[in-house]
Amino acid sequence: MHNKAKSVTIFDVAERAGVSKSTVSLVLTQSDKVGNKSKQKILKAIDDLGYVYNRDAAAMRSKRSNLVAIVINDLTNPAMAHLATSLQLLLNDNGLQAMIVSSNNNLELQANAVKNLKEYNAAAFIICPVANTCPKWLDTLSAQHKVITVMSEVPFSAAPCVLPDYKKASHVASMHLLSQGVTNIAFIGSELTLSDSQALQSGFNTACAQHSITPLAPIHCAVNAALSAKNAFIEAYKHNPTLNAVVCANDIIAQGVIAAINSLAHHCIKVVSCHHIPNSAVVNAHLTTVAISTTDIAKRCLLILQELLQNTAPPVKTLVNVNLQIRDSSQ
Repeated sequence: MHNKAKSVTIFDVAERAGVSKSTVSLVLTQSDKVGNKSKQKILKAIDDLGYVYNRDAAAMRSKRSNLVAIVINDLTNPAMAHLATSLQLLLNDNGLQAMIVSSNNNLELQANAVKNLKEYNAAAFIICPVANTCPKWLDTLSAQHKVITVMSEVPFSAAPCVLPDYKKASHVASMHLLSQGVTNIAFIGSELTLSDSQALQSGFNTACAQHSITPLAPIHCAVNAALSAKNAFIEAYKHNPTLNAVVCANDIIAQGVIAAINSLAHHCIKVVSCHHIPNSAVVNAHLTTVAISTTDIAKRCLLILQELLQNTAPPVKTLVNVNLQIRDSSQ
């Protein structure tokens, strides 16, 4: 009986049911394009003949797989590591296999990683793009594969992206400081010309405008690192010694700013962060920061991926809500 089942082909089923091979294929792939009468005839033929549908072999023939490639820009960043883990767990729970790689914030490594992952016949790519990722490169990839960008937006790309609401994050953090009557306030971050940083600055500027405050010039860090932030803040403070409040792009930047404030012995300066980085420093216990749920971001990615795999059009941009957590640094 086992050998008989193995010898039965889709052509035998089509002949028995009196339909074409393509109609049988539609029923086997659970398409809704086949009428109920024909579908019942095909299902009966399958039962009568003992036909066994090999889904794995079919997937190989159609060049489809259940592999989703996750390309993270920096796995040394705890927030990115949390996101990668959340994505992996959700994908596995939904019958998809995750493969995680890091591009180490390098455009060439990102391109090479994607090129190599194509050879694994990935069904989709979830990419946390490196700074200055080319929209044309991303759109070319999107034309060939299902692609979602996460955490960072590539301006003018058609690929759907899932982002924290960066503008809201900086707006609520800034409003918290401004409501306390501070007047000499500045934003500090790295790569200030990038879209994510510009969204943070936009929320900051909107909050200042609502309080009729003209902010000080933005403080630029050479890199997203505590030491860079510390040095940048000390230099900025020399030119603006009346500065009494700082809105930091993230917890790492805030760590450097607080170290600078301590070295200057000016503990009256209030500090907030727009993006919580888990376990970035002990200072987190005292830092007013905006929590961004990587689990919520992963869930949104999964919903969009399911839409793409079903060939429906998801929204181009999905913003995930944020939550301000008030602690000692802003009091």
